Amino acid sequence: MAGPSSRARRYEQRTKTTRLAIVLSLFLALLASPLLIGGRSFIDPLLQPAAPAREVNRAGSIVVTMPGGTLCRRLSFDNKTAELSESGVGRCTQTALQTSEPGRAVNGFAWGAR
Repeated sequence: MAGPSSRARRYEQRTKTTRLAIVLSLFLALLASPLLIGGRSFIDPLLQPAAPAREVNRAGSIVVTMPGGTLCRRLSFDNKTAELSESGVGRCTQTALQTSEPGRAVNGFAWGAR
């Protein structure tokens, strides 16, 4: 006699657990749906102050010193269009000739070099 009643209790416990999981899932979906639908309207005003800064920093320039050290090759990169354009080769400015260590010429790319 103990067998069927314990089996019935396990079945009842499993049924209660399943019902609870379904109810909690529906409750979670009910709470999450406004965040998914209206989340952008809530977050967008918070991001607006950063928009002008992104527009200002959308383009960058790369200056590569040629082997002689007097001519530099200038490249421009636009982050919005991902376009790399070459401005040409010209005389280097003083800032392009600066080195990371005094007395040492820059011979190429180096991480952390200024």
